[in-house]
Amino acid sequence: MNYLKEFKLFLEDEDKSELTIKSYLTGIDQFQKWLKEAYDITDVSIIATREIKNYRSFLLERYSPASVNQKLATIKTFYNFLYEFNIINVNPAQKVKLQSIEDNFEHQYLTRSEELTILRIAKNKDIKTYCIVLLMLKSGARVSEVSNLKLNDIILDEKEPTILIKNSKGQKSRYIPIPQDVVVALENWIEVRNKSEKIYHLKSEFVFTSQRAEKLQSRAIQRILSNIGKEAGIKLYPIRLRATYANNLLQHSNIPINILATLMGHNNINTTGRYAKASMHDKRKYIETLSEI
Repeated sequence: MNYLKEFKLFLEDEDKSELTIKSYLTGIDQFQKWLKEAYDITDVSIIATREIKNYRSFLLERYSPASVNQKLATIKTFYNFLYEFNIINVNPAQKVKLQSIEDNFEHQYLTRSEELTILRIAKNKDIKTYCIVLLMLKSGARVSEVSNLKLNDIILDEKEPTILIKNSKGQKSRYIPIPQDVVVALENWIEVRNKSEKIYHLKSEFVFTSQRAEKLQSRAIQRILSNIGKEAGIKLYPIRLRATYANNLLQHSNIPINILATLMGHNNINTTGRYAKASMHDKRKYIETLSEI
């Protein structure tokens, strides 16, 4: 049994929003599919803590610590529900620890060498892949924002090239200026895209289409990045490109943090401040200046 119907009723009684309920149910559905594929388990009530820890390891190879924590929190809520309603006698998720975001955050952004490597790999693959990676690196857009980006959301004006992110987190929109190399990449991709004779491409309003659909989904973009990361010998997920964007602006342009918060769509400036954490390499670079004093 999967208990999704019962879990949905529980969440509704807890007065969760429709969006939150959908997110919880999707997370549990993904976990159940993994259990079936990894262990041929179809009854989620029979698993032990080990299966959840193994799932955590599986997720950490594909997602950032923050994203993994969201998925683990969903699983914890689900098993708390099963335990509270006496469907299970022991809660297997109780002792599963979340990932420490603070300890991992300084390792999120790419070094300059890694940045150049993934750009080279992406460029060697195809125009669309290169455009996606470059756009994410130099706009700080979230993966869902890139997936949802529409043709009429990009302004490739010579003086003020910009992309418009609509109704993202918190249902807020924002404009993000883009540099000239991103403009060129977008122009090159759109030229190729518009040559497609597939009906769903001709009708599509989205910038990035897939081979079989009018829109490239977030999961597909995550897979693209994961494959590039494997080729580069690093773990690559969307937040690393976003963190690199923030770090580059903070380290090399001395951008005021309140402006960076606006560009990244943060409501709380403290969230943006997490991107200011220096890596051990940067810390050592600053300390070595003491030898010159």
